[in-house]
Amino acid sequence: MESHLSRNKFFDKKILIAAVAVVLLLAGAVFIKPRKTVMIKHDGQEIQVSTLANTVEDVLREQNITVGDDDKIIPKMNEQIEDGMEIVIHRAFKIRLVDGQIERSISTTETNVKNLISSLNIKLGEGDRIEPKLEEPIGKGQVVKITRVSREVAVETQELPFQTIFKNNSSLEKGKTKKVQKGEKGLKEIKFEVLYEDGIEVGREIIEENIVKDAVNEIIEKGTLALVATSRGDISRYSKVLTMTATAYDLSFQSTGRRPGDKYYGITASGTKIRPGVAAVDPRVIPLGTKLYIESTDKTPDYGYATAEDKGSAIKGNKIDLYIEDARDVKKFGRRTVKVYVLE
Repeated sequence: MESHLSRNKFFDKKILIAAVAVVLLLAGAVFIKPRKTVMIKHDGQEIQVSTLANTVEDVLREQNITVGDDDKIIPKMNEQIEDGMEIVIHRAFKIRLVDGQIERSISTTETNVKNLISSLNIKLGEGDRIEPKLEEPIGKGQVVKITRVSREVAVETQELPFQTIFKNNSSLEKGKTKKVQKGEKGLKEIKFEVLYEDGIEVGREIIEENIVKDAVNEIIEKGTLALVATSRGDISRYSKVLTMTATAYDLSFQSTGRRPGDKYYGITASGTKIRPGVAAVDPRVIPLGTKLYIESTDKTPDYGYATAEDKGSAIKGNKIDLYIEDARDVKKFGRRTVKVYVLE
Protein backbone atom coordinates (compact mmCIF):
# COMPACT_ATOMS: atom_id res chain seq x y z
CA MET A 1 0.00 0.00 0.00
CA GLU A 2 2.83 2.43 0.92
CA SER A 3 4.75 1.42 -2.11
CA HIS A 4 1.85 2.37 -4.40
CA LEU A 5 1.44 5.67 -2.73
CA SER A 6 5.12 6.44 -3.05
CA ARG A 7 5.07 5.76 -6.77
CA ASN A 8 2.06 8.01 -7.19
CA LYS A 9 3.81 10.85 -5.39
CA PHE A 10 6.86 10.40 -7.59
CA PHE A 11 4.81 10.59 -10.76
CA ASP A 12 2.92 13.63 -9.47
CA LYS A 13 6.23 15.44 -8.89
CA LYS A 14 7.43 14.69 -12.39
CA ILE A 15 4.21 15.95 -13.86
CA LEU A 16 4.48 19.13 -11.80
CA ILE A 17 8.07 19.70 -12.86
CA ALA A 18 7.16 19.15 -16.50
CA ALA A 19 4.26 21.55 -16.21
CA VAL A 20 6.44 24.19 -14.64
CA ALA A 21 9.05 23.74 -17.40
CA VAL A 22 6.41 24.12 -20.08
CA VAL A 23 5.10 27.28 -18.43
CA LEU A 24 8.61 28.70 -18.15
CA LEU A 25 9.35 27.80 -21.77
CA LEU A 26 6.22 29.51 -22.97
CA ALA A 27 6.93 32.58 -20.85
CA GLY A 28 10.48 32.78 -22.24
CA ALA A 29 9.15 32.57 -25.76
CA VAL A 30 6.95 35.57 -25.10
CA PHE A 31 9.97 37.77 -24.06
CA ILE A 32 12.47 36.80 -26.84
CA LYS A 33 13.07 39.85 -29.16
CA PRO A 34 12.61 39.32 -32.90
CA ARG A 35 15.62 40.05 -35.20
CA LYS A 36 15.32 42.84 -37.75
CA THR A 37 16.81 43.15 -41.25
CA VAL A 38 18.65 46.42 -41.99
CA MET A 39 20.42 47.65 -45.15
CA ILE A 40 23.54 49.77 -44.50
CA LYS A 41 24.96 51.87 -47.36
CA HIS A 42 28.40 53.40 -46.91
CA ASP A 43 31.65 53.92 -48.77
CA GLY A 44 30.21 52.51 -51.98
CA GLN A 45 28.98 49.30 -50.24
CA GLU A 46 25.56 47.93 -49.40
CA ILE A 47 25.45 45.55 -46.42
CA GLN A 48 22.32 43.73 -45.31
CA VAL A 49 22.41 42.69 -41.66
CA SER A 50 20.07 40.92 -39.25
CA THR A 51 20.21 42.55 -35.84
CA LEU A 52 18.72 42.76 -32.40
CA ALA A 53 20.13 46.30 -31.93
CA ASN A 54 17.79 49.01 -30.73
CA THR A 55 19.18 52.16 -32.45
CA VAL A 56 21.08 53.15 -35.56
CA GLU A 57 24.13 53.84 -33.39
CA ASP A 58 23.90 50.35 -31.90
CA VAL A 59 23.77 48.55 -35.22
CA LEU A 60 26.72 50.58 -36.61
CA ARG A 61 28.74 49.76 -33.50
CA GLU A 62 27.73 46.15 -33.88
CA GLN A 63 29.08 46.19 -37.47
CA ASN A 64 32.27 48.09 -36.46
CA ILE A 65 31.36 50.97 -38.77
CA THR A 66 32.78 54.28 -37.58
CA VAL A 67 31.21 57.64 -38.34
CA GLY A 68 33.17 60.95 -38.43
CA ASP A 69 31.93 64.12 -36.81
CA ASP A 70 31.25 65.71 -40.20
CA ASP A 71 29.68 62.62 -41.78
CA LYS A 72 25.95 62.71 -42.41
CA ILE A 73 23.80 59.77 -41.23
CA ILE A 74 20.26 59.09 -42.44
CA PRO A 75 18.38 58.39 -40.25
CA LYS A 76 19.99 59.94 -37.19
CA MET A 77 22.06 57.93 -34.75
CA ASN A 78 19.40 57.87 -32.05
CA GLU A 79 16.62 56.62 -34.36
CA GLN A 80 15.05 53.29 -33.39
CA ILE A 81 15.77 50.36 -35.69
CA GLU A 82 12.83 49.15 -37.77
CA ASP A 83 12.67 46.04 -39.92
CA GLY A 84 13.62 46.85 -43.50
CA MET A 85 15.28 50.13 -42.51
CA GLU A 86 17.91 51.64 -44.81
CA ILE A 87 20.84 53.41 -43.16
CA VAL A 88 22.84 55.70 -45.44
CA ILE A 89 26.19 57.21 -44.46
CA HIS A 90 27.37 60.21 -46.49
CA ARG A 91 31.10 60.64 -45.93
CA ALA A 92 32.39 64.22 -45.52
CA PHE A 93 35.11 65.46 -47.86
CA LYS A 94 37.29 68.58 -47.97
CA ILE A 95 36.78 71.43 -50.41
CA ARG A 96 38.40 74.88 -50.59
CA LEU A 97 36.02 77.84 -50.32
CA VAL A 98 37.21 81.28 -51.46
CA ASP A 99 34.66 83.90 -50.42
CA GLY A 100 35.84 87.30 -51.56
CA GLN A 101 39.21 87.78 -49.90
CA ILE A 102 38.66 85.02 -47.33
CA GLU A 103 39.84 81.49 -48.06
CA ARG A 104 39.13 78.45 -45.90
CA SER A 105 38.98 74.68 -45.96
CA ILE A 106 35.49 73.21 -45.55
CA SER A 107 34.44 69.67 -44.62
CA THR A 108 31.08 68.88 -46.22
CA THR A 109 28.81 66.11 -47.40
CA GLU A 110 26.92 68.29 -49.87
CA THR A 111 27.22 67.16 -53.48
CA ASN A 112 26.39 70.40 -55.34
CA VAL A 113 27.26 74.06 -54.98
CA LYS A 114 23.74 75.23 -54.13
CA ASN A 115 23.38 72.85 -51.19
CA LEU A 116 26.87 73.70 -49.98
CA ILE A 117 26.08 77.44 -49.92
CA SER A 118 22.77 76.76 -48.17
CA SER A 119 24.39 74.50 -45.55
CA LEU A 120 26.92 77.22 -44.71
CA ASN A 121 24.23 79.95 -44.56
CA ILE A 122 26.14 82.02 -47.13
CA LYS A 123 24.13 84.83 -48.66
CA LEU A 124 24.81 85.85 -52.24
CA GLY A 125 24.31 89.44 -53.35
CA GLU A 126 22.52 90.36 -56.57
CA GLY A 127 25.70 90.90 -58.54
CA ASP A 128 27.87 88.25 -56.89
CA ARG A 129 29.35 85.49 -59.05
CA ILE A 130 30.05 81.91 -58.02
CA GLU A 131 32.17 79.27 -59.72
CA PRO A 132 31.25 76.51 -60.33
CA LYS A 133 27.64 77.52 -60.88
CA LEU A 134 25.00 76.70 -58.29
CA GLU A 135 23.58 73.65 -60.09
CA GLU A 136 26.97 72.05 -60.71
CA PRO A 137 28.28 69.10 -58.61
CA ILE A 138 31.28 69.31 -56.30
CA GLY A 139 33.72 66.72 -55.04
CA LYS A 140 36.81 66.20 -52.96
CA GLY A 141 39.45 68.91 -53.46
CA GLN A 142 37.08 71.20 -55.37
CA VAL A 143 37.61 74.97 -55.24
CA VAL A 144 34.43 77.01 -54.92
CA LYS A 145 35.04 80.70 -55.64
CA ILE A 146 32.60 83.47 -54.71
CA THR A 147 33.38 86.86 -56.24
CA ARG A 148 31.72 89.61 -54.25
CA VAL A 149 30.53 92.34 -56.60
CA SER A 150 29.46 95.73 -55.30
CA ARG A 151 28.82 99.19 -56.72
CA GLU A 152 28.92 102.61 -55.14
CA VAL A 153 28.65 106.21 -56.24
CA ALA A 154 31.79 108.29 -55.80
CA VAL A 155 32.09 112.03 -56.25
CA GLU A 156 35.29 113.71 -57.37
CA THR A 157 36.12 117.31 -58.14
CA GLN A 158 38.27 118.30 -61.09
CA GLU A 159 39.91 121.60 -61.82
CA LEU A 160 39.07 123.26 -65.11
CA PRO A 161 41.99 125.13 -66.67
CA PHE A 162 41.51 128.67 -67.83
CA GLN A 163 42.54 129.89 -71.26
CA THR A 164 44.90 132.75 -71.95
CA ILE A 165 43.47 135.14 -74.52
CA PHE A 166 45.72 137.65 -76.23
CA LYS A 167 44.31 140.92 -77.55
CA ASN A 168 46.12 143.51 -79.60
CA ASN A 169 46.55 146.93 -78.08
CA SER A 170 47.61 149.58 -80.57
CA SER A 171 48.35 152.00 -77.74
CA LEU A 172 50.88 149.63 -76.18
CA GLU A 173 54.40 149.45 -77.56
CA LYS A 174 55.15 146.40 -79.64
CA GLY A 175 56.88 143.67 -77.67
CA LYS A 176 55.22 144.68 -74.41
CA THR A 177 52.27 142.96 -72.75
CA LYS A 178 49.78 143.92 -70.07
CA LYS A 179 47.57 141.56 -68.06
CA VAL A 180 44.11 143.08 -67.86
CA GLN A 181 42.25 140.11 -66.37
CA LYS A 182 43.58 137.46 -64.01
CA GLY A 183 42.79 133.86 -64.93
CA GLU A 184 41.00 131.63 -62.42
CA LYS A 185 40.56 127.88 -62.59
CA GLY A 186 37.05 126.47 -62.64
CA LEU A 187 35.72 123.46 -60.78
CA LYS A 188 33.79 120.48 -62.06
CA GLU A 189 32.04 117.82 -59.97
CA ILE A 190 31.98 114.33 -61.44
CA LYS A 191 29.83 111.45 -60.18
CA PHE A 192 31.05 107.95 -60.92
CA GLU A 193 29.53 104.55 -60.45
CA VAL A 194 32.47 102.52 -59.16
CA LEU A 195 32.51 98.75 -59.64
CA TYR A 196 34.32 96.61 -57.05
CA GLU A 197 35.17 92.93 -57.12
CA ASP A 198 36.26 91.52 -53.77
CA GLY A 199 36.81 95.05 -52.53
CA ILE A 200 39.11 96.02 -55.41
CA GLU A 201 38.06 98.66 -57.94
CA VAL A 202 37.81 97.15 -61.41
CA GLY A 203 35.98 99.89 -63.28
CA ARG A 204 34.15 103.17 -63.09
CA GLU A 205 31.62 104.95 -65.27
CA ILE A 206 30.70 108.63 -65.30
CA ILE A 207 27.01 109.06 -64.53
CA GLU A 208 26.83 112.84 -64.06
CA GLU A 209 28.97 115.96 -64.49
CA ASN A 210 28.24 119.43 -63.10
CA ILE A 211 30.18 122.67 -63.43
CA VAL A 212 30.45 124.04 -59.90
CA LYS A 213 32.49 127.07 -60.91
CA ASP A 214 33.26 128.40 -64.37
CA ALA A 215 36.83 129.13 -65.29
CA VAL A 216 37.73 132.79 -65.82
CA ASN A 217 39.96 133.38 -68.80
CA GLU A 218 43.19 135.30 -68.45
CA ILE A 219 43.30 138.29 -70.81
CA ILE A 220 46.61 139.75 -71.88
CA GLU A 221 46.94 142.74 -74.14
CA LYS A 222 49.81 142.59 -76.57
CA GLY A 223 51.30 145.80 -77.81
CA THR A 224 51.17 146.44 -81.55
CA LEU A 225 52.53 149.94 -81.38
CA ALA A 226 55.80 149.59 -83.27
CA LEU A 227 58.26 152.40 -82.64
CA VAL A 228 61.60 153.04 -84.21
CA ALA A 229 64.14 155.46 -82.82
CA THR A 230 65.63 157.40 -85.72
CA SER A 231 69.13 158.75 -86.02
CA ARG A 232 67.65 162.17 -85.39
CA GLY A 233 66.31 161.07 -82.05
CA ASP A 234 62.71 160.89 -83.27
CA ILE A 235 60.35 158.09 -82.32
CA SER A 236 58.19 156.92 -85.20
CA ARG A 237 55.45 154.34 -85.34
CA TYR A 238 55.73 151.56 -87.89
CA SER A 239 53.46 148.72 -88.97
CA LYS A 240 56.13 146.28 -90.08
CA VAL A 241 59.83 145.96 -90.70
CA LEU A 242 61.53 144.30 -93.69
CA THR A 243 65.11 143.21 -94.09
CA MET A 244 66.16 144.16 -97.63
CA THR A 245 69.18 144.47 -99.93
CA ALA A 246 69.88 148.15 -100.56
CA THR A 247 71.72 149.91 -103.38
CA ALA A 248 72.02 153.57 -104.28
CA TYR A 249 71.48 155.56 -107.48
CA ASP A 250 71.90 159.10 -108.78
CA LEU A 251 70.73 161.04 -111.86
CA SER A 252 73.49 159.67 -114.06
CA PHE A 253 72.67 157.87 -117.27
CA GLN A 254 74.20 154.74 -115.75
CA SER A 255 71.64 154.88 -112.95
CA THR A 256 68.50 156.14 -114.72
CA GLY A 257 69.05 155.56 -118.44
CA ARG A 258 68.14 159.21 -119.06
CA ARG A 259 70.12 162.30 -119.89
CA PRO A 260 69.49 165.96 -119.17
CA GLY A 261 66.87 167.28 -121.61
CA ASP A 262 64.99 163.97 -121.53
CA LYS A 263 61.29 164.60 -120.88
CA TYR A 264 61.36 162.34 -117.78
CA TYR A 265 64.83 163.20 -116.61
CA GLY A 266 64.79 163.67 -112.84
CA ILE A 267 61.16 162.53 -112.58
CA THR A 268 60.18 159.52 -110.47
CA ALA A 269 57.69 156.78 -111.42
CA SER A 270 55.22 158.59 -109.16
CA GLY A 271 55.63 161.78 -111.20
CA THR A 272 57.48 163.61 -108.43
CA LYS A 273 60.81 165.33 -108.73
CA ILE A 274 63.67 163.13 -107.70
CA ARG A 275 65.47 164.26 -104.52
CA PRO A 276 67.22 162.81 -101.45
CA GLY A 277 64.76 160.61 -99.53
CA VAL A 278 63.30 158.99 -102.65
CA ALA A 279 63.40 155.19 -102.72
CA ALA A 280 62.85 152.92 -105.67
CA VAL A 281 60.96 149.75 -104.68
CA ASP A 282 59.06 146.80 -106.08
CA PRO A 283 55.45 148.05 -105.76
CA ARG A 284 54.30 144.47 -105.16
CA VAL A 285 56.34 144.49 -101.93
CA ILE A 286 56.07 148.13 -100.90
CA PRO A 287 53.30 150.22 -102.49
CA LEU A 288 54.34 153.55 -104.03
CA GLY A 289 53.71 156.44 -101.68
CA THR A 290 54.65 154.45 -98.56
CA LYS A 291 56.62 156.36 -95.92
CA LEU A 292 59.77 154.53 -94.83
CA TYR A 293 62.69 154.70 -92.45
CA ILE A 294 65.90 153.03 -93.63
CA GLU A 295 68.16 151.72 -90.86
CA SER A 296 71.68 150.42 -91.45
CA THR A 297 72.72 147.06 -90.04
CA ASP A 298 76.48 147.48 -90.52
CA LYS A 299 77.02 150.38 -88.08
CA THR A 300 77.17 152.91 -90.91
CA PRO A 301 74.90 155.97 -90.68
CA ASP A 302 71.21 155.32 -91.41
CA TYR A 303 69.85 156.54 -94.72
CA GLY A 304 66.93 157.83 -92.66
CA TYR A 305 63.45 158.79 -93.77
CA ALA A 306 62.37 157.94 -97.31
CA THR A 307 59.30 157.67 -99.48
CA ALA A 308 58.64 154.87 -101.97
CA GLU A 309 58.13 156.98 -105.10
CA ASP A 310 60.23 155.30 -107.76
CA LYS A 311 60.76 151.88 -109.28
CA GLY A 312 63.27 150.21 -111.54
CA SER A 313 63.61 147.21 -113.79
CA ALA A 314 66.31 145.72 -111.53
CA ILE A 315 64.41 146.40 -108.31
CA LYS A 316 62.44 143.22 -107.75
CA GLY A 317 61.34 141.50 -104.58
CA ASN A 318 63.20 142.35 -101.40
CA LYS A 319 65.38 145.06 -102.94
CA ILE A 320 65.41 148.81 -102.46
CA ASP A 321 67.34 151.54 -104.37
CA LEU A 322 68.01 154.77 -102.50
CA TYR A 323 68.61 158.15 -104.20
CA ILE A 324 71.90 159.89 -103.36
CA GLU A 325 72.93 163.09 -105.16
CA ASP A 326 76.72 162.59 -105.19
CA ALA A 327 77.99 159.84 -107.51
CA ARG A 328 80.97 159.30 -105.22
CA ASP A 329 78.61 158.55 -102.31
CA VAL A 330 76.62 156.21 -104.55
CA LYS A 331 79.76 154.22 -105.29
CA LYS A 332 80.73 154.26 -101.63
CA PHE A 333 77.26 153.02 -100.59
CA GLY A 334 77.63 149.89 -102.70
CA ARG A 335 75.35 147.01 -101.76
CA ARG A 336 74.34 146.43 -98.16
CA THR A 337 71.64 144.95 -95.95
CA VAL A 338 69.22 147.34 -94.30
CA LYS A 339 66.10 147.29 -92.20
CA VAL A 340 63.18 149.04 -93.85
CA TYR A 341 60.50 150.24 -91.43
CA VAL A 342 57.08 150.78 -92.99
CA LEU A 343 55.83 153.83 -91.11
CA GLU A 344 52.25 154.50 -90.15
